[in-house]
Amino acid sequence: MTSGQPQRERGGGAVTVPVAAALLVIFAVIGLAVDGVRKAQGVATADAIAQEAARAGGQAVRPGPLVGGTVELDPAAAAAAAQQYLADAGVTGRVSVLGPDRIRVEVTTSQPTVLLSLVGVENITAEGSAEALLVQTPAGAGP
Repeated sequence: MTSGQPQRERGGGAVTVPVAAALLVIFAVIGLAVDGVRKAQGVATADAIAQEAARAGGQAVRPGPLVGGTVELDPAAAAAAAQQYLADAGVTGRVSVLGPDRIRVEVTTSQPTVLLSLVGVENITAEGSAEALLVQTPAGAGP
């Protein structure tokens, strides 16, 4: 370069568009990773809440059959206990008494996204379910 000649500009921002696109892709991948982990945690939480609600419902047994050595759910009380557990946990769900010895709970949870809200995904919904089965043990077979 000589001191008398003007310096030429080299590329003047030609790299800006590819770099911006690459950054957008990187943010999307990070968003999927962070919110993907939150989704997995939401499913685990929904399953855990469903299990505990099913246990709560499974404790509502009819006293009459117990005298004869049989264990039976009180359907209304079992459903109410499970629904109460769901309400206390702050989630929505469905409770089904499937027979005299089985209750099923299905739970749906929702939580806001961390990074995916930047692209319009506002909430992550997770579902979980569990069943409780009453098992009769022989008399005297306790711990």
